[in-house]
Amino acid sequence: MVKAEAQRLDRKNFIVDGSKVKRLKRVLRTSSESEAIRVAVDRALNAEEAIAALERLAVMGFWLEYV
Repeated sequence: MVKAEAQRLDRKNFIVDGSKVKRLKRVLRTSSESEAIRVAVDRALNAEEAIAALERLAVMGFWLEYV
């Protein structure tokens, strides 16, 4: 996954289910488990930003029929 901006990567240690990380790597078609985790974190953050934007639209009165 190539981005226009440079990423600052920090080493972090987590205890996770290894089989889920391998599955994530396969599902996302990444070349490494680390890349899979980075992509998943980016997607989760983007999803939260999208949800927050939709909630702001709902508060403003837009898309009420969908809420």
